[in-house]
Amino acid sequence: MNFPRLKRLSWWLAGIYLAWSCLVFFGGRGGQGHEWWPIFLYPLIFPWSFLYDLVIEPPLANWLAPDATAAPGSAWVLMDNLAGAYYIIVGTLWFWFLGKMVSRFVNYRFDRKSIGPNR
Repeated sequence: MNFPRLKRLSWWLAGIYLAWSCLVFFGGRGGQGHEWWPIFLYPLIFPWSFLYDLVIEPPLANWLAPDATAAPGSAWVLMDNLAGAYYIIVGTLWFWFLGKMVSRFVNYRFDRKSIGPNR
């Protein structure tokens, strides 16, 4: 048994996440509520968002703003834009990968059941 519609699952999941992440990131742009955008994306791509917060952001912050009190506002805007690009691109790839793995697993599982035992 083959599920041809599941072959497009990865593209659907990636597209839905891409639309959601762009809406969240660009939707509150320029307002006071823009600082809340990572809350809506962090749990969806948890292993990669944790990696960003733990490994990528601290050296980037030290490089762009060694003294946080004297850092220009443009440094924080650049960090926000880089974080947004990371969350959007890596999250889209992550959901594409998850959809591909689910599709392959379901097709593999049902193909193996339809074969039956060896005689």
